[in-house]
Amino acid sequence: MVLNAGMIRLAGDRIASRAVDNRIGAYVVLEALRLLSVDPPAAAAFAVATVQEEIAYSGGGARSSAFALEPDVALVVDVTFSTDVPDIEKKELGDHRIGGGPVLSRGSANHPVVFDQLVEAAEAEKIPFTFQAAPRSTRTDADGIHLVRFGVPTGLVSVPNRYMHSPNELVSLGDLERAARLLAAFVRRVQPDADFRPR
Repeated sequence: MVLNAGMIRLAGDRIASRAVDNRIGAYVVLEALRLLSVDPPAAAAFAVATVQEEIAYSGGGARSSAFALEPDVALVVDVTFSTDVPDIEKKELGDHRIGGGPVLSRGSANHPVVFDQLVEAAEAEKIPFTFQAAPRSTRTDADGIHLVRFGVPTGLVSVPNRYMHSPNELVSLGDLERAARLLAAFVRRVQPDADFRPR
């Protein structure tokens, strides 16, 4: 049985819908590619939509896609829990508000140079963002990508999502736009001689 619920617009720039996780990830990536098409970057950019992200710890479609593409760097887009609701432990999960911009993950699956460059791109573009600690795993496609072949420098950009895994997930359209702008800004900064070795 599937709940037949369409998207509804709420106050401001908020929407609610079922299956926001992770349809908006595909939207954000495609919007970033649209932004890049206006002024093509020096780096080639590829978009991949995968399956089995939450049921295949081995990486599912993300691992096989990364193996085939052999990327020099990878950015993963997903959602994360917004914590601007009662009874959420912000000391554990961080302070991620609907409308507060993308969330940048820091941890074992996230390459430190990619993380630093995402922060630099966000600051240069005046895009608000927050941090999320993921010391063990991210529970996203980043876990499957970063260990492919000899390792892929990987970053994770998430969008705050309220009521995740319910038929009324809630996100901010502004957060989607900011996440797409951040991806495009990151790609524009990648030059042919890019070096992702930790400094």
